[in-house]
Amino acid sequence: MKEIKLWQISQEGENEPPVIPLNNVNKTQTEKQLEDIIVKYPDLLFDGLKLVGRQTDTTGGPLDLLGVDSDGRLVVFELKRGTLTREAIAQVIDYASFLDEMEPIELAQHISDRSGNFGIEKIEDFSAWYNEQYQKSIYEIQRPKMILVGLGADDRTRRMVSFLSNNDIDISLITFYGFEQNGKTYLAKQIEVLAKPSRDLTSLNKKDRLELLRERVRRVGIDSFYEKIAAFFRDQLSAYEWPNQGGYSYYLTDFKEDGSPTNLVYISLYVNENHPGKAEIRIQQRAIEAAPEAFDEFCRRLMDKVIKRSAGGAEVWVSSLNEWQEMVDDFMKLCPPILEGWKARRKKIATSS
Repeated sequence: MKEIKLWQISQEGENEPPVIPLNNVNKTQTEKQLEDIIVKYPDLLFDGLKLVGRQTDTTGGPLDLLGVDSDGRLVVFELKRGTLTREAIAQVIDYASFLDEMEPIELAQHISDRSGNFGIEKIEDFSAWYNEQYQKSIYEIQRPKMILVGLGADDRTRRMVSFLSNNDIDISLITFYGFEQNGKTYLAKQIEVLAKPSRDLTSLNKKDRLELLRERVRRVGIDSFYEKIAAFFRDQLSAYEWPNQGGYSYYLTDFKEDGSPTNLVYISLYVNENHPGKAEIRIQQRAIEAAPEAFDEFCRRLMDKVIKRSAGGAEVWVSSLNEWQEMVDDFMKLCPPILEGWKARRKKIATSS
């Protein structure tokens, strides 16, 4: 394991030594301070970082820190108050893969519900917050990148992180070292492994996005009916249709409680490679709230085809053109009440603001 040493260059008097060594801070002392310092000053990790979660629960345990970088990329931090070992690599991959499996709206809800703890600001609506901060839709958010942070790292950890990074896994390693001199404490940061720049899918134009989506539709085997479903929602909702690699999202211009405008997703049409031969229609929670009676009637007609999600909203899976044609009338009865509820909410907020 590397040992970092630090010296102060002295220019006081001819008889003074040219350099004065700084003493290493007792690791136990630094361990207690490091996470709190990073939460208060996230720029210590890198410029433009915004922390949105601390000790966020996942199936693999609590995730130490969750942030968003200046490009709008989600960042998972595994922070060891002592020396980083290879177990930390498994943990950070576990946490990142847990978040990566979530659909964008589910991910946004997960972050919103768990923000506001341990010095992290409360974010009521992460989807809207993300749109405001980065002028991007939550549907454009890329898979999380991973960063290990600790007070040093052993040689196996450095070797393994370097191997993963060199093979296009977005993982980095940052170490901190504490020093003291004359009653003052100093922190030194070393970026030991820096991930290679990844391809930014958010920079693709609409034509490129559509081509990526169509390739995925073909791979999943739903090209015979997917665009027909998309055309239906395009016509019925008169909404802004946004294509991305995961599918289409249908946005309606809404207002936040303070009266400022924002675009929010009401219906999504997903392509999930874990479910070949099927298209997923996601009815967002705000769409249900816009037309609760119509949605209840919709559920009664389609029965077990409507799957309500614990995080809010509902999903309907379509596996063939015939199946879609059997349920299209039910969706035709649902869409107008959603639009009416949306208009009523806009009018109410506009009147009160």
